[in-house]
Amino acid sequence: MNSRAPVIFVLAATLALAGCAKVGTLDQPAPLFGEKAKARYHAEKAAEAAAKTAKTDDSEPEPLPDVAPQNPSGPSVEPVAPPAAEAPTLPPASPQ
Repeated sequence: MNSRAPVIFVLAATLALAGCAKVGTLDQPAPLFGEKAKARYHAEKAAEAAAKTAKTDDSEPEPLPDVAPQNPSGPSVEPVAPPAAEAPTLPPASPQ
């Protein structure tokens, strides 16, 4: 029974740490040496920030066209027929 405890602990720790990863692209760390490299890094970060703020707002949905485009080579879209004036009804349930 004691030999299972370390295995269970290792599996639990592995599962717990598996969810700690960063989602998305990883950021490049700033360079430690070289003034040119540091200046280039900070210029790139400033350009990325400016591009991000200048980016259009993605929270607004794209407006849909009023009429569906006509596609002569593809299947045509037929409008759905309105329901019948009176739908058929089920027979009454028999008492049981």
